[in-house]
Amino acid sequence: MQKLALTLGLICTTLLLPTAYGVKLYKWVDEDGNVTYHERPPPEAGYRVEQKDFKLGGETVAKSDRAASKAADESPVVLYTAPKCTACDMARAYLDKRKIPFTDKNVSGDAEAIKELQEKSGALTVPTIMVGSKVMKGYMESLLEGELDDAGYPKLEQPAQPTEEAEAQVEQ
Repeated sequence: MQKLALTLGLICTTLLLPTAYGVKLYKWVDEDGNVTYHERPPPEAGYRVEQKDFKLGGETVAKSDRAASKAADESPVVLYTAPKCTACDMARAYLDKRKIPFTDKNVSGDAEAIKELQEKSGALTVPTIMVGSKVMKGYMESLLEGELDDAGYPKLEQPAQPTEEAEAQVEQ
């Protein structure tokens, strides 16, 4: 009986552990080549989906995911890009680093995306980043950071800075 309880306990722990310490990110690609990153699979067919599993630390990640999901619903991020655009790549890397779900729309050769960009921003500039209804033409990390913070997206965790006291201990 005790052996059975131990076995059942181990099975339950094994099944629940990935949900407590893992995060999944889904990359959706539609038939037009538009890329979107989300924490859930697409609701309908017609997307090519790639799934990535990240092993992160428990409750902090869950709070961060809830905040990102709420912010994404209220102020979705759309990145308008073109191939061989260094600033576009830098903006994409920053959004990835902050684990921000976003839609990547490549306007190169896509008349519908070009029209949409023109209507929403009044110009044909890449990268153009939309956070909700706010439009940013070009990429400046500090400006994007402020817009994402204002929209309620989780902040980028800063590495712990050594204190003067810790530095003094190292020197001794």
